[in-house]
Amino acid sequence: MKNYSKIIEKMKKNQLTLKQLRLSMEDIIYLRDVGYNIKDQYDPRVGDYVYYIVTSGDTAYIKISDSPNKGQEIKLKLLEISDLHTGCKNFDKQGLDKTLQEAKNRDVEYVHISGDLLDGFGVYRGQENNLKSNKAIEQVNELMSILEKYDFWYIASMGNHDQSFCMKGGLDPIKYLEAKMAKQGKRFTYLNAYEGNIIHAGIVFRLIHLQGGAARAASYKVQVYLSRVFESNLNDVHIGGKIYNLRSIQAGHFHTFYALSMSGITIIMPGNFQHDGDLEKRMGISGKTGGVFRELTIVGDKIAKEKIEFYNPWKEEG
Repeated sequence: MKNYSKIIEKMKKNQLTLKQLRLSMEDIIYLRDVGYNIKDQYDPRVGDYVYYIVTSGDTAYIKISDSPNKGQEIKLKLLEISDLHTGCKNFDKQGLDKTLQEAKNRDVEYVHISGDLLDGFGVYRGQENNLKSNKAIEQVNELMSILEKYDFWYIASMGNHDQSFCMKGGLDPIKYLEAKMAKQGKRFTYLNAYEGNIIHAGIVFRLIHLQGGAARAASYKVQVYLSRVFESNLNDVHIGGKIYNLRSIQAGHFHTFYALSMSGITIIMPGNFQHDGDLEKRMGISGKTGGVFRELTIVGDKIAKEKIEFYNPWKEEG
C-alpha cells in the first residue's frame, strides 16, 4: 500500500494539484473513504483544480495573498452579492447584469457570492409554482450566460437552494458551473461548503450562508446567526497550519441590506436578486435587489480604511 503520510501533511498546509501531489483521483477517493476531509476547487492561477485537507468542520478556503510587508498598504475592491436565485420567475437577471457592469466600471476584481446562486428545487412546498425550470442544468446555463460576460474572479460558497439538487444524489450544480466556467477560461472558484474563507492580504473574509427556515422569519434575528460564528471563531482562524485574523463576514440567506462592525469585524448582508413577489401565493421572498461595493485599505492584519456602498441597480429608475 502507498505511504500517504508525507502527502497528507503536505495537503494540510497547501492547496496543490494532483500533478504536484503525484496523486490520482483513485488516491483522493481512497483518502476520503478513510476519513480525510479533502476539499477541491478550481484555482485560475494554476489553471487546474487544487486539493487540500481541512482539519475541522467543512471550512473550505482559498488563499489569494499573504500579509503585506510591514507598513505596506494593499488596496482591494470587492463586489459582495448573494441569493441570486437563478431559475425562479422573479430572478432579477437584468439587475445582476447591470450590477456586474457597474463592478467592471469600478475596476472591481473579486466578486464574493455567499450562496443560493440557483433557486433549486423542492426547497419549500409549492416552489414549482415559482420556477421557470426545475432542471439544474437550465438554471446553471442561465446564470453562466451572465457571469461569463465579465472577467472577474468569482468566489462562491454553497446555499441551501443550491444544495437542494444534491439531496437525492444529484450532481452539485455549482461544481458543474465551476467546471463550465473553467472550460471557458473564466475565473470561478467554488468553496463547496456553507462556510468558506477567502484570504486577502493575510486576513480572512468569510462567506457564510445560514441555511434553514424562511429568510424573513421572526425567529431569525441577526444575533442568532452571528452567535454561531462568534462562539467558535472570533478573530483567530486556523488555516493551512497558520493563524489568520477574521476581519469580515459576508452572510447570505437574509435577502436584505445590512452592515455593522463588531469586535473589529465588518459584517455585511448583501441583499438579493429577486424581484418582489406575492408571499401569499408563494411567489418568492420579497426584498431589496442589489449588492454591496467595498473599497478597502489593508495594513498589517487590519482593515485600515473602508468604504461600503449598498448598490441597487434600479434605484435611479425608482
